[in-house]
Amino acid sequence: MKRRYFVSMAGLGILSACVSRYFPDDGEFFRECLNGELPPEFAKNELIQAAFQGIDPAQIWDGHVHLIGLGDAGSGVWVNPQSQSLINPKQYLQFQFYLKASCPTPNMPVDQGYLDHLKKLHWGKNMRFLLLAFDYSYNEQGERIEEHSAFHTPNEYAAKVCRENPQQFGWLASVHPYRKDCVEALNQAVKDGALGVKWLPPAMGINPSSPLCDKFYEAMAKFNLPLLCHGGDEHAVVGMEMQNYGNPLLLRRALDHGVRVVVAHCASSGSSVDLDKGENAQPVLNIDLFGRLMDEPRYQSTLFGDISAMPQINRVAVLDKVLLRSDWHSRLLYASDYPLPAVLPMLSLKLLAEKHFIPESSIPVLKTLRVYNPLLFDFVLKRHLRAQGKGFAPQVFQTRNFWTDLKS
Repeated sequence: MKRRYFVSMAGLGILSACVSRYFPDDGEFFRECLNGELPPEFAKNELIQAAFQGIDPAQIWDGHVHLIGLGDAGSGVWVNPQSQSLINPKQYLQFQFYLKASCPTPNMPVDQGYLDHLKKLHWGKNMRFLLLAFDYSYNEQGERIEEHSAFHTPNEYAAKVCRENPQQFGWLASVHPYRKDCVEALNQAVKDGALGVKWLPPAMGINPSSPLCDKFYEAMAKFNLPLLCHGGDEHAVVGMEMQNYGNPLLLRRALDHGVRVVVAHCASSGSSVDLDKGENAQPVLNIDLFGRLMDEPRYQSTLFGDISAMPQINRVAVLDKVLLRSDWHSRLLYASDYPLPAVLPMLSLKLLAEKHFIPESSIPVLKTLRVYNPLLFDFVLKRHLRAQGKGFAPQVFQTRNFWTDLKS
C-alpha cells in the first residue's frame, strides 16, 4: 500500500536534483500529514483570527480544488501510465509530489484516502470546496487521445462525491469542446448539479478561439455557466503541451459569446504572442494580456480571474500587478488550487517576506498553519498579502454568489 502512495526517498533525491526548479524553505520537501484540526490555543492566534475580519464566512467558497486519485476504488479516475513510470522522471516526480502532498489516509484505496483527508481539511461551517472534474484530450476530429491525456476525473465521480457530501463540496464539470457529444455532456452535467466547467487548454489541447468551440459556448451562455479556464503557461500537468493555447487573448471568442470566463491564476505565468498585433508580434507577459482584457469595458460583466497559486515562487514576480489593481478586485475570486498549497517547494514564505508581501514576523505562524491545514493556510496567507500597503479586498473571498448565479 505505501509503495502506491510514496516514491522512495532515495529515488526522490535523485529525481528532484534533476528536475526540481526550487528548493523549499528549511530544506523540507513534504509536510507532516496531520488531520487538519488546529490546537485550540493556536486557532486563537491573532494572525489567523484577523484573516476573517470584515468577511462573511458563509460566503467563502474555494473555487479551485482538484479531485484526484488512482481509480482504485471504482471512481473511474484514470491516470496516464507515463506519470507512474521512472521512464518519464519529470511526470513521475510531479505526480508523486502531488499525491504525497495530498496525504491520502493510509490503509485505504488512494481514491478514498484522498477524499477522506480532504474532508478533514474542510475548515468552514458554511464554506464549500469546489471540486474539479478533468476530461481527456481530444483532437479536432473529436477523437479521444489518451496517450496525450494527463489524467481523467469523470464528471460522474465529482457529482457523486458532492451528492454524498453536500455540506462540504460543490463541483465543476470538465467537457472537452471538440467532443461530438459536448453539448449533451454539458446538459447532463448541469442536471447533475455542476456549477461551472473546468478547462486546461495547454494540456487538454483546446484552442479557445477555435470555431469548434462555438456550439459549446452557446450552451454555456444559455445556462450562465462559468468557464474556469487556465491562463498562461502550464507546467504542473503534462498532456498535449500546447503552451500557445494558454494565451489569454484566445478567450475573446468565449467572452463574445457571452460566457462568464474565470481566468485561473490571472494568467500569471509566462508570455504569449500579442495576437492583437498579429500572429508574428512580439510576446507579452500573459498577465498583461489578461489585464488588457480586464480593462475592456465590454467584458466587465463577463471576465473574471481567480487568485489560485498566485503566491507561488514562479508567480511572485507579478503578484503586485494584481494586488495593486483594486479596481479589479470586484472581479477576482478566491481559490486555492489544492493540493498545490501543500507542495512545499512551490511556495516560499521567506521569498514572500523578502519581497515585502508578508511581514517576516508572520512566517512562524503561517508555517505551522501550513502543516496543520494547507487549505486554511492558503486562505490566511492570501488575506495578509500586501503590496505597497494594499491587500486583496474582502469581496475577493466572498465568492458563493458568483458560483450559484446560474439559469435553470
